[in-house]
Amino acid sequence: MSTERNPKAPLISVRGLEKHFAGGSIKALNGVDADIMRGEVVVVIGPSGSGKSTFLRCLNLLDRPTRGSVIFEGTDITGAGVNINLHRQRMGMVFQHFNLFPHMTLLKNMTIAPVKLKGVPKEEAEREALELLERVGLKDRAYAYPNQLSGGQKQRVAIMRALCMHPDVMLFDEPTSALDPEMVGEVLDVMKNLARSGMTMVVVTHEMGFAREVGDRVMFMDGGRLIEQGTPEEIFTNAQNPRTQSFLSKIL
Repeated sequence: MSTERNPKAPLISVRGLEKHFAGGSIKALNGVDADIMRGEVVVVIGPSGSGKSTFLRCLNLLDRPTRGSVIFEGTDITGAGVNINLHRQRMGMVFQHFNLFPHMTLLKNMTIAPVKLKGVPKEEAEREALELLERVGLKDRAYAYPNQLSGGQKQRVAIMRALCMHPDVMLFDEPTSALDPEMVGEVLDVMKNLARSGMTMVVVTHEMGFAREVGDRVMFMDGGRLIEQGTPEEIFTNAQNPRTQSFLSKIL
């Protein structure tokens, strides 16, 4: 039975995930098993170089796994002959450095994918884009260009751009790490509202306050492995693994 017909099945199921670099001498991921349930907010934490971002990028095959499987909505998207671009349309991705097209207005940035990839009429796509921009207080900047925005504004637009495709899951790769400290809050507020709306989210972040407040589950990674996972309460107040305890003692 496919995940779409069985809401109790994982939206994303990862088994034996490995990602090697430099001819196999670097194992960025080393046998990760994980399930992401529909409507769940999963926050991935860990030291730099632990494999967090590689794990996230393997979920939509921006990094193709060396071994293992990624099953998304009932389909093994690592399998031969799979049109990954069709599946990526249902996976929103927000990057650390925004990745907005600099030569396009915000409105064009938000509407190009729905119009080109999904065949949404231009007027309909623009109407929805303006509604989304209004949600984050940027409707009056619809015809501005990315270089006219602050970092926080760019990231809010990047999140809304992903939402224009009506994804089933949103993947966030350290979305606040490139921002000035005073801009972090405005982006986290958008993400909190998105979580409250029921969106499935996988968030790689160093923002422990966000993980505590918004996460349904926290995954701690180190050395390319999933070391420990649990509710925020379990991880932040009663971590069982010594490596998790050591990491949290240095940052909390």
